[in-house]
Amino acid sequence: MFSGAMDILVIESPNEIFKSSAFHVRFGSLKVIKSKEQEIEIYVNSKKKNVTMKLSSSGDAYFQYDELDPYMIKQQNNYSSNILRGKKEDEKCKNKSEEDIKNNNEINNKDEKEKIKDKEELKKSDFNLFKKKYKSFFPSSNQLKQLDLKQGRNDICFVSKTASSGIQTLKASIYLWPSTSKIVISDVDGTITRSDVLGQVLPFLGKDWSHEGVTELFTGIAKRGYKMVYLTARAIGQSSTTKNYLDSLIQEKKSLPPGPLFMSPDGIFTSFKREVIERKPHLLKIPLLTELKNLFPEGATPFFAGFGNRETDGIAYRYLEVPLNNIFIIDTSSKVLRLGETKKTTYKIISSNLDGIFPIEENSEIEDNKEDK
Repeated sequence: MFSGAMDILVIESPNEIFKSSAFHVRFGSLKVIKSKEQEIEIYVNSKKKNVTMKLSSSGDAYFQYDELDPYMIKQQNNYSSNILRGKKEDEKCKNKSEEDIKNNNEINNKDEKEKIKDKEELKKSDFNLFKKKYKSFFPSSNQLKQLDLKQGRNDICFVSKTASSGIQTLKASIYLWPSTSKIVISDVDGTITRSDVLGQVLPFLGKDWSHEGVTELFTGIAKRGYKMVYLTARAIGQSSTTKNYLDSLIQEKKSLPPGPLFMSPDGIFTSFKREVIERKPHLLKIPLLTELKNLFPEGATPFFAGFGNRETDGIAYRYLEVPLNNIFIIDTSSKVLRLGETKKTTYKIISSNLDGIFPIEENSEIEDNKEDK
């Protein structure tokens, strides 16, 4: 319930610089959190990599650095949860005792005033010896290169191995896309499912609660070369069940095209309150989408279209410069409003008119979702 790992997006720029979204990984097991052996191993496509993370007392995994590059600082100053972001730890140096100072011949040979002065200088010197350690959810470009990712979808596993709790594993997907990618965003709850709340509950009871025609539409969009990104305000602890739902959704023998799923890095209760009670999911979605946009070269506009079910989704998409007439808002009766127009349509009708909305991109081969599973 409290453990989970969010999918990751990596963008490769023409200058071979790799940037990724945050590595949000949370171990909910108290045995893991309390263990003194807090190093997290990373496996990509079943192969162990020479990149590791550490575990905080709250169960969140992080990278540790002596310093942060400008990109990491920019991303850390963004988002969407207050855990660990921008925080730094000072390793405590051992203070020299008064006895040590008295035994120092250089200080003892000076008068009282010089002693006071030297003590102050010594304190400054000790302070300068403090080695600052920075926690970050973002790996460096070199670390991303060491993951040896293939283009498209990769499997990634985060493994905690301790004597007290044994082996604990969290799985996610990590996608490598070129910086020229054009992205289509889709909300999950109320947009793929027919209800924010029932869409989370009914699949557990074996009932399909999705909008008719959604898999056909998104498959057609992906075949034209667009990359799908799925967005939900659900908590990271629901990552496994949410991904299983998206993977298992099949309509007329068509499944959803693959794409990273981004969600709330906060706890279940905080996320539920923001999504269902306060009805302010855009407060999460805007920082998440800004984080993704920052992966692309300066001035790029990677978001081509967006699908949502609330006015706030339209606000979030417009904030990220999605063209107005490429924003689609669906209601509970499966009627779709294309912003800038007054007449409502459906997913099936949009599917029959893709030429007029989604021109074919250069890379128009869809990733094989079945093989990836």
